[in-house]
Amino acid sequence: MQFYRRLQPVRAISFDLDDTLYDNVPVMRAAEAAAYAKLCKLFPVAASWSQAEWAQRRWQLMQTDADLAADMTLLRLATLRLGLMQLGIDSKQAEAGAEQVFAVFMDYRNRVDVPAHSHQLLRALGQHYPLIAISNGNVDTQAIGLRDYFTHVIQPGEGRRGKPYPDMFAAAQQAYPHLRAAQWLHVGDSPVADVLGAQRMGWQTAWFKSGLYDAQSLIVLPHVAYHDNRQLEHLLLSQPR
Repeated sequence: MQFYRRLQPVRAISFDLDDTLYDNVPVMRAAEAAAYAKLCKLFPVAASWSQAEWAQRRWQLMQTDADLAADMTLLRLATLRLGLMQLGIDSKQAEAGAEQVFAVFMDYRNRVDVPAHSHQLLRALGQHYPLIAISNGNVDTQAIGLRDYFTHVIQPGEGRRGKPYPDMFAAAQQAYPHLRAAQWLHVGDSPVADVLGAQRMGWQTAWFKSGLYDAQSLIVLPHVAYHDNRQLEHLLLSQPR
């Protein structure tokens, strides 16, 4: 565990989900493959673009539409709908097909294996702190067995943009208006979405450095960096409250 800034007493903790509390990479690979298979079954013409080419189109759409880039559900639906229309499918069929494909994606996307140590971490911390999930992803916390640990689950949608935009952090603050920004600790693996996003709000941050990113991706230093949930649990349970 590395300390970069002095931690002030923490009164509430928010957690990123994907690749912070569980390994989301194999989940997404399976979900992407299943969705592509369903897409090509419904619309054989869709196979004229490889799975990688469909992913590239989604990435390009992210670069041109900031609102879609901050909402993974809308982004995936728009990618499917616009891609099918470009391939000659009429708009109504494209919209209906996109919904069907997305339903398959979400089925596999929620087949998450949450490790026992993440349950232990949330169970232990939840006895002393309010816990909130703040995630850019669209995982169903009820389906993966995490919902009961959190007082609130905040995700993009209904005009609320994803991290590093302030929208979801602000929603958490509104739920606990008596807390100052510096009394929050946000935990996540993304140097931009989690560390930069939370610190722009004046929050403290704990960077999970065993996620998808390395230290070269850090734009600002977190308050603390850790690689094992037991370290974070020990730190927070020994903090004065």
